[in-house]
Amino acid sequence: MDATSAITADVDKTQIPPLNHKRVLAFVNHFLVSTCTFLNEFALGCETKFVQMERQLQKTEAALLILEAKLASIPTEPHLVDDKPKVSAPTSAPSESNASIPATELPTTEIQSDTEDPPECIGVRASEDARYRKFFKMVHVGVPAPAVKQKMQSEGLEPRILDNPDLILADGIRE
Repeated sequence: MDATSAITADVDKTQIPPLNHKRVLAFVNHFLVSTCTFLNEFALGCETKFVQMERQLQKTEAALLILEAKLASIPTEPHLVDDKPKVSAPTSAPSESNASIPATELPTTEIQSDTEDPPECIGVRASEDARYRKFFKMVHVGVPAPAVKQKMQSEGLEPRILDNPDLILADGIRE
């Protein structure tokens, strides 16, 4: 019986000699050992990469905490002091028809004209709001705006407000 006749269908399978059990066992054993070795090395490599990424993430988080602490130490912006006399001492009452001009629709926000002095403050400018002040400081110091927007979103705030620092927030918090 030759090798080509074993492949064709016209061979009597009862005439083929049996496989050597020791040889089959050696092949299976080699396959299992090499597969386990590969899987162990792969798992070790993945674990090493995860540890490196975790360390890098911890370094980045520590740098962000240091940056936030530095930003908190910056005194309040000087334009906050200039705005208060304008609001507390109005010269003339504006007409009711031009008291506020609606702008792009953001939740609970309005924009007021810069030339008018309302008798009482309706809201707070976004850059003066206690919740958003530190993010405007981050941009002022030089942190990239997309990174600041991502941080705002992670804290549950609206990142589009960063694009409009003069936006008047009706629910603003003044400190």
